Amino acid sequence: MVDAHFHLWRRADVKQAGILAAPYLQRNVLWRHFVAAWQGQPIEQVIAVQVNDFVDGAAEARYLAREADPERLGALVTWAQLESPDVGAELQRLQGIPGVRGVPRTCQIEVDPAFCARPGYVHGVRLLGELGLVCDVCVRLEQVVAVSRLARACPETTVVLEHLGKPDLSQPPPAYWLRAIEELASAPNTAAKLSVTVHGPDDPPLTADAVAPFVRHLVECLGPDRLMYGSNWPVSTAVIGYSDWVQLLREVAGDDEQIWSTTARRVYGLAR
Repeated sequence: MVDAHFHLWRRADVKQAGILAAPYLQRNVLWRHFVAAWQGQPIEQVIAVQVNDFVDGAAEARYLAREADPERLGALVTWAQLESPDVGAELQRLQGIPGVRGVPRTCQIEVDPAFCARPGYVHGVRLLGELGLVCDVCVRLEQVVAVSRLARACPETTVVLEHLGKPDLSQPPPAYWLRAIEELASAPNTAAKLSVTVHGPDDPPLTADAVAPFVRHLVECLGPDRLMYGSNWPVSTAVIGYSDWVQLLREVAGDDEQIWSTTARRVYGLAR
């Protein structure tokens, strides 16, 4: 198995905003804690994703590389302000750090529902493709419709949607989310992470019945070769345990090797 989305941090270094300010995350989150959460799941490689915004992405990437097991750490996905006029130099600096394979400039914190389709952001994402880096996109539900516009504007860059596009899993899939996923799938340079969606610490526990219509639509539209397993640990622990998410996702999405390892290895260029 490849876990395409997890986090580590030192409490003193992590931003105190959004979900990261929740009481259940007020602690150091270290590699040994992550391994203990697997409860024997056969995790061969992992992709560490940044948690801080508007910081030095290189510093967080270097911390993650020191803290994680180098035998299992397949890739780093770290911050850059993609809409900045000077982002080219920053991306080249990040590209020089061993293991950096992508950038997740968080969009969900922005008011504009079409933030990721703005010209400045599009320019930065095009530069990612030129440098062989992946664009991870974390959006709110009302922003997901713009992700396909971003992908079509940046055909040489692989665009990866995180956390199912952050839908409200307590309700059936809304029509605009269904259409947005269909449009995303029409752009061949797209993929998505089947990673745990968390809006806040008081979210109800995840169930297969709640998750199934969202995951199955993603599978139907993108196919297993453009989907990858992700835990979103430890943020995910508000709603589900690590092994419970694996079991639930296998029940809903099946055992296709592409979802559980091959897609992530291809998209992020992981060495076997």
